[in-house]
Amino acid sequence: MKTEKLLKIMYVFAWLAFIGLCIQTGAILISYFVSYSNPEASKDVFGGLNLYEYYNYSFYQYSLIIIYKVILFASEAYIAFILIKLLKDLDINNPFNKKVSSLMQKTSFSIFFLWIIAIIHNTHIQFIGKKQGFEMELFSSDFVFLAAVIFIFTKIVQRGIELQTENDLTI
Repeated sequence: MKTEKLLKIMYVFAWLAFIGLCIQTGAILISYFVSYSNPEASKDVFGGLNLYEYYNYSFYQYSLIIIYKVILFASEAYIAFILIKLLKDLDINNPFNKKVSSLMQKTSFSIFFLWIIAIIHNTHIQFIGKKQGFEMELFSSDFVFLAAVIFIFTKIVQRGIELQTENDLTI
């Protein structure tokens, strides 16, 4: 009973995260299009993110940074959406099934993709920052560990499915 309540609470939080990340992604895109005609808008793209120096240095570089940010936040929103589907479809009485395994594997691969984009973003930012003397907050790149943990859990669930199938065939 406690587990079901906890899963319902997590389901609500997953929806809140998904909605928040979608809003953040949309706000960055809107700010980018506004900054196209009004460079002052690049001073506060979203949540205090100031890309004005990058805008003045090169609109192309500024656009790349925006693309990275959009991909990063959209990827996080996608991961939250997968989590929503996982929590919605999770049957606590029969947790080992192919749908759960598939969603866990998608989550793992999506987090790994997020890590790759974060590394590319951070490398790009550091390269330009050192070259031009700009400072900007880097995107956390701790995702590879999380992706590995989820991938391992996916393999455990897949093994549970195999054992459950063998057990069903035996009976």
